[in-house]
Amino acid sequence: MKSNFFFSEAEEHAHRLFQIGRETEADKLSSSILEDRSKIVAITGHNATGKTLLWMHFLKTKGIALAEHTEVISLSRPSSAIPSVGRKTKLIVIEDLSYDFTHGLTGYISSLLQNNADKQFILVGSLSNFIEKFSPNTHIRLGALSHAGSQQFLLTAFESMLSDVDIAKVADFTKGSPYLMKLIAARLNRRGASIDSILTSITEDLKYTSIFHELEKDKNSQKIIQIERDIRVVNGRLLKAIQRDHNAIHALTSRQFEEFVAELMESRGYKVDLTKATRDGGKDLIIANHSDIGNFIFYVECKKYSPTNPVGVNLVRELAGTVLTDRVTAGIMVTSSYFSPDAIKFSNQIKHQLSLIDYLKLKEWIKECRQ
Repeated sequence: MKSNFFFSEAEEHAHRLFQIGRETEADKLSSSILEDRSKIVAITGHNATGKTLLWMHFLKTKGIALAEHTEVISLSRPSSAIPSVGRKTKLIVIEDLSYDFTHGLTGYISSLLQNNADKQFILVGSLSNFIEKFSPNTHIRLGALSHAGSQQFLLTAFESMLSDVDIAKVADFTKGSPYLMKLIAARLNRRGASIDSILTSITEDLKYTSIFHELEKDKNSQKIIQIERDIRVVNGRLLKAIQRDHNAIHALTSRQFEEFVAELMESRGYKVDLTKATRDGGKDLIIANHSDIGNFIFYVECKKYSPTNPVGVNLVRELAGTVLTDRVTAGIMVTSSYFSPDAIKFSNQIKHQLSLIDYLKLKEWIKECRQ
């Protein structure tokens, strides 16, 4: 996947903010790639510590000349085919070395390194010991921000927005996680909500992110029973109504449209969980697909728009960011209208991790359900 490293003004601000407290790591990455000409640089750490944003920030600042000669290979699913790399490519970023099946990709990655001996590599993931197998010249390990880094981040992000009491609440909630700090900042800017309501909504989102892992551990636990009570059960009634009249989609409320899409996905054989109506951002449905080659989780976001109102690229970018951050398999955006040309162009750049389903495609799926 060839990547685009140009950002909007809001994204630029988010990247600058996110690098507070990461100056040492950013300098180390820059010197390793540009000065030492290291063959392999590793960036490891737990999820949501800023691994991806670190190398993206490097390409946007000190590695600008490399950005047009960089390719990103995302290993969010098993693969046996070694991708061809462009002749002019100088830097290859191998992302998503964080899954159970990653341990089986040793030969795949070794072949990629050997077949591109003239290029530099950045290996990114949470499996530090696995990445060490490839003897990186430099290994950058990311953890939670230090107390000083956290304080600097919080003061920069929230000084004009929150009281000292609320900043203390954020510090206690995030415990040095830069991703959580960034998420809170974004929600404050977007919604103007109270800090208590934002922390509550994020807590709910974190529950849903881990729901499938929890189900595998203990299907009878009280925690899961409570979560299951919070999730709406689909029954096919909306799908039956829409099958009689496709145009009835446009009469649905936004929540009914989410329920309809859930029913449609269920009819296509997927295990679907419909998230709470009060949930804030990121995903309306979570699909679990279990097969003999692995377990896959998809986030689905539903946009019930009028037929003349297209879904723009910013919403598609947000879903792509959530998919990347939460390390799920892929994202699907479904709309009752259509997608703007920019949205389609962006999705084509990451077509293996993001699918767009418009009104015409929805009608095809509804027709298939009748057969």
